[in-house]
Amino acid sequence: MKPTQPEVFSLDDLDNGEQTIHNVIAALDYIKSIAEAEGETEVAELIGATFTICLNTYSLTKRLQLREKIERDMGLQARPAGRRN
Repeated sequence: MKPTQPEVFSLDDLDNGEQTIHNVIAALDYIKSIAEAEGETEVAELIGATFTICLNTYSLTKRLQLREKIERDMGLQARPAGRRN
């Protein structure tokens, strides 16, 4: 991501994958707000919990990919997840 100006965020700064993620987040937020407005707190909480699980899984996957890339670039051997020395 290459911001146009320091501390200024624009949707133009996103690549296609990040734009898709942003669109999904916006859609989930919209659906959640409708559920809350209709008094469907359980539905809103379910949407929030599902989003949190998906975001955490995505974040973990990206961190692991980044770690593997860094280790490859440094000439280190990537270790299987869960095996730390």
